[in-house]
Amino acid sequence: MAGKKYTDQQKEEFFRLLDRGGTVRAAARAVGVHENAGYNWLRKTGLTMARAAPRTYPAELKAEFLRLVREREIISTVAHELGIHRPTAYAWARKAGISTSEARKVNPRREEFLRLRAAGLTRVEARARVGADARSATDWDKGITIINRGRVYPDGRVVRYPVKNNDGVPERRTRAIGGSVDLNVVEKIIHPRYLSLLEREQLQDLRRAGLSIRAIASEMRRAPSTISRELKRNTVSVRGYMPHTAHRLSVKHRARPRQAKLVANALLTSLVSRYPWTAEASSAVNRHRSAVVEIIRSLIDSSR
Repeated sequence: MAGKKYTDQQKEEFFRLLDRGGTVRAAARAVGVHENAGYNWLRKTGLTMARAAPRTYPAELKAEFLRLVREREIISTVAHELGIHRPTAYAWARKAGISTSEARKVNPRREEFLRLRAAGLTRVEARARVGADARSATDWDKGITIINRGRVYPDGRVVRYPVKNNDGVPERRTRAIGGSVDLNVVEKIIHPRYLSLLEREQLQDLRRAGLSIRAIASEMRRAPSTISRELKRNTVSVRGYMPHTAHRLSVKHRARPRQAKLVANALLTSLVSRYPWTAEASSAVNRHRSAVVEIIRSLIDSSR
């Protein structure tokens, strides 16, 4: 019987990098395993990298995107201008049978740009006519050709862009296990009563060492109920507690979105918008004191 293709150490390091916010492909590449193996491991542990809310675009936006791409023969720029995810934009173009000029040796937009430049137009005017971005226009002026992860200069010199290397740590992403969250919110320290990321990493180490909940609580100087709730609430896979994933989940659980009072109460909105908030507004509130009192009472009653 054949042995394991990948070691337990590779698998452990893969999940450690994934827990820190890396993508499956980046984590798999960092530990030297095939990405399919990474996806299999992820699926077997019950974890998911699915987006909390799938991207949806109206049909009118898709039609406008395809119209502009046929007209301007460039996908990435049109997608950026319309706020469309690039892979989605390329998929739409491929299904519509559109082949842009970037996939051909002769670029009509570049040829038209150079013709306009020869006719005396400035670079800004010429690129505006053909709908090119500033970087492409500069490269066309200098005779530079863009290739995959590099550029070819007029003298034949080829320069390749360096591949990012974060010492094996995948690039930080906002979308990871636990859903899409703002990294600034994740890293913000609110109050000492909330578990910090360092404490969650310590909790994982103590749990793996085999300590009981009470022993962990004593070591971390936390209440046993805090440790118990943390493990129960934020353990999301059969691999056990993952500190970075737990920290992201705690941020999502912390959110308490609510509708603004001025949006929820039309009478209060009309009263505030009727008078600028100056001395005149203060006198208006005094004149409508009874109405304001009733509004405040209704707001208190609705919040109970």
